[in-house]
Amino acid sequence: MNDKRIYLAPMVGRTDEYYRALVRIMSKNIYLYTEMITCDAFLHTDRKHYKVNSREKDLTIQLAGSDPKKYGKCAKIIEEHGYSEINLNIGCPSTKVIKGDFGACLMNSPELVSEFIYEIKLSSSLPVSIKTRLGLGYEHNLNLLYNLIDQTHKAGCNKFFIHARNAILDGLSPKKNRKIPLLRYSDVLEVKKSFPFLAFYLNGGVESISEIKKNIVNFDGLMIGRSIYDNPIFMLQIEQEIFKSEVSLTRKDIIEQYAVYALEKSNQGISNYLLLRHLFSLYYNTSSSKKWKKFLHDIIQSNKDINNITSFEESFYEEKITTYG
Repeated sequence: MNDKRIYLAPMVGRTDEYYRALVRIMSKNIYLYTEMITCDAFLHTDRKHYKVNSREKDLTIQLAGSDPKKYGKCAKIIEEHGYSEINLNIGCPSTKVIKGDFGACLMNSPELVSEFIYEIKLSSSLPVSIKTRLGLGYEHNLNLLYNLIDQTHKAGCNKFFIHARNAILDGLSPKKNRKIPLLRYSDVLEVKKSFPFLAFYLNGGVESISEIKKNIVNFDGLMIGRSIYDNPIFMLQIEQEIFKSEVSLTRKDIIEQYAVYALEKSNQGISNYLLLRHLFSLYYNTSSSKKWKKFLHDIIQSNKDINNITSFEESFYEEKITTYG
C-alpha cells in the first residue's frame, strides 16, 4: 500500500472544511478534496473560506468552468492559499453543470480542456489532474476518453480519476447517474494499460474493505465518496485495514475530538447546523442511529451549546470500533 493512494471524492454540499475535519480525526492517510467550486464562484467569494489549514495536508481543490483565463486567475490564488493540486471536473452530469458548459459535456472538447491546463501551468506550479467518466451516453465507446487523455496529457496532465460509468446527460438525474449505467472496471483497466506512463485512479461503487483490496492492486489508487460519507466508520476501517494504522477510536472518542474543533468554530460564529450536519450518520446501521439523529437535531434546532454533543450516552461507547471485510 505504500505506493497506493485513496482519495476522498469531492462531493457538493458534503466535503466542506467541517466534514474534512471530521475525516482527519479518523484518518491521517486519506487524501482530501474540496467540494467542486466554479471558477466564477471562487473568484468572487470571500477567499478566507478556501485557505488550507494545518490539519489538511495534501488538499486538492476541484474547479469547474469553461473560461481558460479564469482557470489561470484561480490557479495563482489557489497556490498562494496552500493547496497541493488542482483537479478539473470533466465528469459531473448534472443539468445545472451542463447549462454552465462544464462537467461531463467537456469530454467533447478536449482542446478547450487543454487550454485550461495551459493557463493553470502559466500561473502556478501546481500539478493538474482530471476527474471524468468513461464516456457519454449509453454506447460503450472509449474514443472520447482516449482523445481527452491524449490531448490533456500533452498539455501537462498526468493524473486521471475515472468514474467507471458513462455520463448520461439527457433524461437521467445526477443521482441515477451514480447507479446507471453499470460499472465497467475492466474498461478503466484497459485505459490504464493503454497509457502506462500516466496515473489512473478508479472511482465508483467501491463500498467495502474487500472491494478496496480487490481493486486497488490494478490501479494507482482509488477514489471513494458516498460510501464513506454515509458510513463514517468505514473511513476508520480503511485506516486500520488498508493503511495498517494502529488508530483505535470509539464513537465517543470521535465525538469528543470533533467537539474541540467544533467549539472553536462555533466561537467564530459558525452555525450548529454547518458544524453538526455531517455527524448524522456516525451511528449508521446501529440500534442508536435514530436516537442519535434526534439528539443532534435537537441541538441544532434549539441552538444549544455545541459541547452538548459529548453528552450522548450509550453503553457501547467504550467498545473500540473493529473492522470488517
